[in-house]
Amino acid sequence: MKILSRAGVEHPDTAPWDAAERKGIGHPDTLADLCADAFSAAYARRGLAAFGHIPNHWVDKVTLAGAASRVRLGGYEVIEPVQCHLFGKVTSSVGDDPIDVAGLFEWSVTDVLTRALGGSEIVPHLRFHITNTSGSAADHAPTFYEPRCASDLAQVLAEDSVCNDTVICTGTSAMGAAGRIAVELERFLTGPELTAVVPGAGTDVKVMVTRVGDHLDVTAAVPMHPWAVRDWKVYADLIAVVGNLSRVQLKRLVDQYRPGGSFTLNLNTKDRPGRGYLAPFGSSLGKGDIGAVGRGNRHSGVIEPLRPSSCEAPAGKNPVHHAGKIYTVLARRAAEQIAAEVGAYATVVICARNGHPVTHPAYVLVEIAGPLPGGLLDRAEKVAEQVMATAPLLAQEFAHADPMESFQHQDDVAGGQR
Repeated sequence: MKILSRAGVEHPDTAPWDAAERKGIGHPDTLADLCADAFSAAYARRGLAAFGHIPNHWVDKVTLAGAASRVRLGGYEVIEPVQCHLFGKVTSSVGDDPIDVAGLFEWSVTDVLTRALGGSEIVPHLRFHITNTSGSAADHAPTFYEPRCASDLAQVLAEDSVCNDTVICTGTSAMGAAGRIAVELERFLTGPELTAVVPGAGTDVKVMVTRVGDHLDVTAAVPMHPWAVRDWKVYADLIAVVGNLSRVQLKRLVDQYRPGGSFTLNLNTKDRPGRGYLAPFGSSLGKGDIGAVGRGNRHSGVIEPLRPSSCEAPAGKNPVHHAGKIYTVLARRAAEQIAAEVGAYATVVICARNGHPVTHPAYVLVEIAGPLPGGLLDRAEKVAEQVMATAPLLAQEFAHADPMESFQHQDDVAGGQR
């Protein structure tokens, strides 16, 4: 493993402009990510409890095909249900001990959708499909997906727990003001403070923030449950309330993250007289939209196209040896810890080579906003080395994490400041 570092990168908030997007907890793409990770974590716990190890699996192609429905003022009719697809390679048994893949997937999806959408209204309209493509390949031992017993599983994991892919993963120590405001406004719009006043608001929210100088242009989309809108005046009144409450929040956020800045809010910009954002279950998943792993927020919790980013989709990837998951997490953690040590914004790029030990990728590249006093680059490289050594701990940590909780708090360490 080679660790290289340099100073001189730019903090997001010193650039003349910035942009960020946050997909809410009820957005179909967010839901697909959460379902994939929830299944993987539940599957990992099942393996640890039964066999002492996490059987080989990855399900990073979970797809949710939305319901076909007729939406009207005051209600809706579902014509075709939501189709929930698990595509991936999954060990379905260890010897004669089966693993209930279908049951774990159904439980995971039902739990995520019920919590993310604020109720079980969608549950009768879910259908589940499993496409398991595991088999025996020449690049793995025959027991990789077909262990005959727990000791077989332990042996194959000891031999094959190396990076399973050649990938490049990137992490940054902080998001910019645009990203932070996008995240916190989405949390307000999907949280209890808003729904206490506007109980008909759904959670398929999207927030886009564009900063030019000290001005932040904010665009947000907030759905309404059809049952909450008996006529279009009611709809318009509800959206007006959402707008007023959002402006109060935005004033607070801009004062906190861009002191002296100004903002404009554009809310539900597609609305026309007699036409608005009505969504069964409070999500576009209820009116035909499709969610797929990898199309949602980045691991930091936001999409920042002007920040360094890899194209890996970590949700549903195996935390034991899937480089795309492990290094997405570790790159961000390394950047955060380096920033805490040296007091400056940092980015970390991890270049993994297929077949290498997970603790030793080919390269770790560190960039820090500078200039820096002497010795701090050496310290940054040491921190990166220490973080990489924690790679084997990620599997246990992930197995006992709640993806829903992680989504709500995944950006808290970075804080948007360094």
